[in-house]
Amino acid sequence: MENHDLAWAAGFFDGEGWANRQRRGVNSRINQAGLDGVPEVLTKFHRIVGVGRIHGPVIVEGRQPLYYWDATSRPDLLQVVERIGPWLCPVKRAEFERTLGGPLPAQVWPGSMSEELAWAGGFFDGEGSTCLDKHRTHAGYQVPVLYVPQSAETGIAPELVRLQKALGIGTISGLRKSKPPWKPYRRWRVFSVEKVFLALHMLWPFIGNVKRAQARHAMQVVLAQPDLVRGNPAFGVAGARYCLRGHDKWNARIRPFKGRGKNEEDPLNHFRQCMTCVREDARAKRTKKRRP
Repeated sequence: MENHDLAWAAGFFDGEGWANRQRRGVNSRINQAGLDGVPEVLTKFHRIVGVGRIHGPVIVEGRQPLYYWDATSRPDLLQVVERIGPWLCPVKRAEFERTLGGPLPAQVWPGSMSEELAWAGGFFDGEGSTCLDKHRTHAGYQVPVLYVPQSAETGIAPELVRLQKALGIGTISGLRKSKPPWKPYRRWRVFSVEKVFLALHMLWPFIGNVKRAQARHAMQVVLAQPDLVRGNPAFGVAGARYCLRGHDKWNARIRPFKGRGKNEEDPLNHFRQCMTCVREDARAKRTKKRRP
């Protein structure tokens, strides 16, 4: 079995799986909903670990049919941890150690870049989605978002940190409250079209058909939209010497400009704002406040 398959299976279990003791022994399980029969990701996971069984569908009104993989014997769980244990994140490793009453094989990640991307692909197959959000300033436009939520007892979930490091992009949000019985969670997200394309390019070899179809649909919607014109024409031409009111921006400063770090990249950046307009607007605002 290739390391990429084992890393993918570990990522999928990190997102969707659990292990625990029961009165009659031990149990490990992964739930997955699917409209078109047994989900491909469950079949793939079953093939990689080589033990357990796939059950379903479980039909509940108003919900998609539910399928699940489970392993209910100690030898089966030992084989699971022998194969994917070295790639698991701390939370699931602790679950297996508590369930089996012993240590797991030594951790082997972070491995190569492709192995970490395989883990990220499995985790995204379990927890991730590609969705469309409304553009903040342009009505009717939509922007793509890669989205992975995860809760943690304290701090930031290590799975989100690992995902961010594997892809090298994305932001992790602050703690967000959820309605009971769900726990508070954080989100890893990628926003801009270029970064979403880049992240999908890295994940594509490792994610399943469902996530690929979801991403393909979102990007087709985005690419079908006309390109947005950058900047606001009402502000005039970027970098022009004279503002729209005719002031000379280059000679509008009363005192010499002193940069605070970012101007080393663009020494003329401070000329983009007309200081005469700023003073006139501030003066008009003060005058308005003084009026009875």
